[in-house]
Amino acid sequence: MKQIKRAAVAALLGWSVLGNAALVPAAVHLRDVETMLEFIRKHQYVAMGLESIDLLSLTVFYNNNCEAKFVRSKPSVLNLGRPGPQPGIVFERSTCPLTENNEASQ
Repeated sequence: MKQIKRAAVAALLGWSVLGNAALVPAAVHLRDVETMLEFIRKHQYVAMGLESIDLLSLTVFYNNNCEAKFVRSKPSVLNLGRPGPQPGIVFERSTCPLTENNEASQ
């Protein structure tokens, strides 16, 4: 009987840890905004012409119709199907140069 109780307690504790592993949407949004702000700080030309930041499309708008697009990283194969925080976002591309010297977007 003690073994059954121990197994039940262990199972309940295990499920509770997995259930609490995911970040709430507000925390994910804050992390995404921080990543975008870090990008803006790094690229002064983007900062000078900053117009808006769109969290839904993960896009920074700057300098009259220029866009810096971000994408969410793919989860590790080891984490597929498991609860947990979403991967962070990374810069993908921009529709205009990121510097005044017309250097290509990277």
